[in-house]
Amino acid sequence: MIISVVQTKGGTGKSILSLNLAYAHGLRKHFSNVSLVDFDPQGTLHSWWLQRQVLQPQEKSVSFHYVPDTDRETLRARLDAVASPEGLVIVDTPGESTGKMHTKLACVISDLVLIPMRASTSDEAALAYHLLPIIQEILLHDPERQGRFQVLPTFVHPRANPQTIIEYFREILPVELGCLGAVLPSRAVYENFNRDGVQLYEYAWSMQSNQRALQAAQRAIVDVDRIADAILSHLPL
Repeated sequence: MIISVVQTKGGTGKSILSLNLAYAHGLRKHFSNVSLVDFDPQGTLHSWWLQRQVLQPQEKSVSFHYVPDTDRETLRARLDAVASPEGLVIVDTPGESTGKMHTKLACVISDLVLIPMRASTSDEAALAYHLLPIIQEILLHDPERQGRFQVLPTFVHPRANPQTIIEYFREILPVELGCLGAVLPSRAVYENFNRDGVQLYEYAWSMQSNQRALQAAQRAIVDVDRIADAILSHLPL
């Protein structure tokens, strides 16, 4: 099973989502193994993983693969080597407004394409001009993939009603796209939990003596769990 986090525009939360979903308990219950793949030549997750290996060189809960290749066939071959019928592969793609090779490949091979998107005119324009044409072309040749492309509203104000945001997206999105029944709120914890190669659950554990920080981490974990549950409802399990 392959889930790709795709958006041609930067700053929408792709890496935050990819990293947290790889360790989400809800997803890990359904798959025998989880692999996190960084397609981004900038290597945001790769840098995090290198830091993690210093602290936990025997990491076994999630396998990591850095695949920054710029050749389509090499990318496809390396990803095929990682994927397995019983496992879950989560792919973090680069923001690429030109070329879009990684984006196109991820959209073609994935069982679910998760599109993080803020409620802003710039995000809507980027979707319309860069990502939507790719999705439309794929669906033209393979209509059965309808429903595999789901937008996830990101950096939503914590006090906003999630259902109101979801309904807004469902009203404005083109017919080729759905909106996942969850949102990623804007939280300060997402900016600092992953220092030194730490994942969110480990960060929460390290904050046991700081009640305020612990509560913030726990709220973020609830965010991720809700997104994981929404994803499972769309996967062809």
